[in-house]
Amino acid sequence: MLRMLLAASAPLLAAACTPPATEEPASGDMADMDMNAPAAAGPIEGSGTVTAVDAAAGTVTLNHGPIAAIEWPAMTMQFTAEDPAMLQGVEVGDAVTFEIKSAEESQVLSAIREN
Repeated sequence: MLRMLLAASAPLLAAACTPPATEEPASGDMADMDMNAPAAAGPIEGSGTVTAVDAAAGTVTLNHGPIAAIEWPAMTMQFTAEDPAMLQGVEVGDAVTFEIKSAEESQVLSAIREN
C-alpha cells in the first residue's frame, strides 16, 4: 500500500518542485531594486509609551506602534540606549518618539524624546 502511494505521488512531487518553463522578466522599478538591502537605513523613527526604565543599565521598555520602515507590528520590547544619559528624565507612562539606530542595530535607540 505504501509503495502504491509513493509511486502515485512521485509525479505530483516532481511537478511541485520543478521551476516554471519560462519566467517573466522583471519590469518597471522593481527590476532595479536590491532585494537584499535592509528595509531602511538608520535612523528609523517610532513612537510609543514607556513601560519600564532602567537608567543604570541603559535600557528602556517601550510599547510602540507599528514601524513600517522595518516591517514591525505594534509590540512591547526592551531597547538599549546608545548613550544611557539620554534616559535621564524618561519615566514610565511617558509618550515618546524615538529613533532606532538602524535596521541592523534595531535594539539600539539613538534618540528618545517626550511628546
